[in-house]
Amino acid sequence: MRYHYFLVFILVSSALAANQHKAEIEDNEFAEFEEFDEDDELVIKEEETTKLNTESEASSPEQSFDEEVEIEEDSEEFEHFQDEEEFEGLDQEVPLVKGKPSEKPDLKITKVPLHLRRNWESYYLEFLMFAGLIVYFINFGAGRNKNQKLAMAWFNSHRQILENNFALVGDDGKKEIENPGMQKESEHIYTLWCSGRACVEGMLVELKFLKRQDLVNVMANMFRPASDQIRIKVTMNADSMDNFVFCIANKKTASRLLKEMSDLSTYCPEKKSVDRLGIPDNFVMMSELGEAASAMLDSKLIAVLQKYSECIDFIHFSDQFSGAKIQE
Repeated sequence: MRYHYFLVFILVSSALAANQHKAEIEDNEFAEFEEFDEDDELVIKEEETTKLNTESEASSPEQSFDEEVEIEEDSEEFEHFQDEEEFEGLDQEVPLVKGKPSEKPDLKITKVPLHLRRNWESYYLEFLMFAGLIVYFINFGAGRNKNQKLAMAWFNSHRQILENNFALVGDDGKKEIENPGMQKESEHIYTLWCSGRACVEGMLVELKFLKRQDLVNVMANMFRPASDQIRIKVTMNADSMDNFVFCIANKKTASRLLKEMSDLSTYCPEKKSVDRLGIPDNFVMMSELGEAASAMLDSKLIAVLQKYSECIDFIHFSDQFSGAKIQE
């Protein structure tokens, strides 16, 4: 019987406890969710702490590695400052005092050469050049005037003879003669053309003087003397001239003419002596025909050769082309 009461008491107490717990659950409907939230927060906090620990552990070696790299770069960047040869005297103390220095610097004044000073002696080269130009122009005017006077003197002295043998003396090549007399080709060359004679087409007289207007040529003539030349070229009519080649010339000139003149080298290759003809021995004769010498060298020509042997260079008579030899 007692056991029955004890069981009933246990059942009643358990029923009351169950009802009380049910009422608490009904009063807090979100209690289950709160329990889950608390568990989640604990789990999340634990995960965050683990992540932070892992990140701090991972970042710490990277930061140390970067610091080591930066330190190495800084040491390499300023490594050239340790070169002693590049910065000589850098260790010496330099006073950083503004204003005037305490000691005066030792200034050394360089001596200026004499030719750089502004005085008349420094322009001696310019004076020499200016004096040379003055002398050149004075010589130019004097030489030109002298050649002109020589040409006019020759023309005036031979004008009467030329007018007696030619109808026209001093043709200037124009239809109406404006300037009769000598024609000036250059400062040292003058020409005279005469025409109007039987059996003769014309005669050209060329006066070739020294280049007296050229100072350099004047100085060269002091070491190698030369002389003025007169060249007279007579053009005969073709039907009035015999066909032969004849030349009498100075020995030195004869050798040059044989090399340069085409007709002499072709028809008169040999030089002949003129001793038996009464001509000075400084001349030689070149003739195509033996009879041409007796026909050309009459008494008047021989007398002229004897009298003016030093002035006559050569006498050339030819019916062929007497120009320069054609080079093969």
